[in-house]
Amino acid sequence: MGKGSGIWLASTCMRIFLARNTRADIEFGRRTDSTDGTEKEAEQTKLAIEPENTIQVATEEKPKDTMGETLVCGICQDIFHDCLRKAFDSVPHDIVIGKLKQTNLNPYIINWIISFLTNRKQRVVVDGIITKYVDINKGVPQGTVIGPFLFSLMVDDIKPKQPETNVLVKFADDMTVSAPVKSNSDSATMEVRNIENWARRNRMTLNLTKTWEMLLSGGTSKPPPAPIEGIERKEWLKLLGVTFEDDVCCWDLHVNGLLSKAGSRMYILRVCRRYGYWKEHLSYLFDSIILSLFLYGIEIWGSALQKKYLERIDKFFKRAYRYGYVLKEYKMSELIETRDRILFNRILDNPEHILYELLPEKRQKILRKRDHPFILPQVRTERFKRSFVNRCLFDYF
Repeated sequence: MGKGSGIWLASTCMRIFLARNTRADIEFGRRTDSTDGTEKEAEQTKLAIEPENTIQVATEEKPKDTMGETLVCGICQDIFHDCLRKAFDSVPHDIVIGKLKQTNLNPYIINWIISFLTNRKQRVVVDGIITKYVDINKGVPQGTVIGPFLFSLMVDDIKPKQPETNVLVKFADDMTVSAPVKSNSDSATMEVRNIENWARRNRMTLNLTKTWEMLLSGGTSKPPPAPIEGIERKEWLKLLGVTFEDDVCCWDLHVNGLLSKAGSRMYILRVCRRYGYWKEHLSYLFDSIILSLFLYGIEIWGSALQKKYLERIDKFFKRAYRYGYVLKEYKMSELIETRDRILFNRILDNPEHILYELLPEKRQKILRKRDHPFILPQVRTERFKRSFVNRCLFDYF
């Protein structure tokens, strides 16, 4: 997966933590449509930073990406992040061929793919010593165009046990299940067992040693749910490059990581300037290797519009401008607004967009002029208003 797919990673993260409107069983009250006086259910998404109970998340111990591992979320909300051991190398050919035959692809294409997977052999050559050929009956050939398709087909039938309330998001070999935990039931454990059963039926192995959980609490007085058996509970999670902490308003680890990485890359600019690079070239380099760090996933952690974070990042930008590494001085708040507008317009223009379902209902009558036709959601806290969809609806349009 390349660095250039950042916007899709951001959309995946946002879907995990935002797409809870019809299935999260979350209500923050009713709203009255002022145009006709009728009451409508406020089926709006509640961001992970606005839980009324807690959220559990499986995570990694070290601050590195949990890509290829598995996760658990809900209200109490369990986020279960699961890992298939050597996922691409463990796909049984006979099983994926069976699933391929159940698709409506052209039979000639199906037979061509079957021929591609059948009778594959490999051998090893080391220092002139050649081993015998060995038959290969599992594994998706990596580096091929058809490899990701075959793996996606393999895991396509992994479904949540309770689809009416739980959300399952798959990104390559990364799976995330969001399951609300209520006082009388906990479907998170059920979802974990469901994925374990799927792996057993498909002759694949779960790597629970790379799966953890984290509790996100929103000031609730309710006792936290019991840990999921076999999964260690941690205090933070790095998911697709964005670090989440158990304190729902805290982005210290993420901002610290960004500034640390950006500071180390500033040395590259200093060396380039010493070798006579023009300021325009340094500015291009700054945008490529440093500014891109702050722009990645900004639609998610941009909700952290707190003074302490903005001041630290703006201070870094000011230092880069003072040293002559950039042509203009950047402001973090302006960057967040620009990126928000770009993504929000993409969502508005494409009803098939993965985040389109997060938008509220449209107004039947226009009483006040706005640049969007949507009913403003009922907002109780400032942090909920700072979530991506709400800050676009209230502040930018």
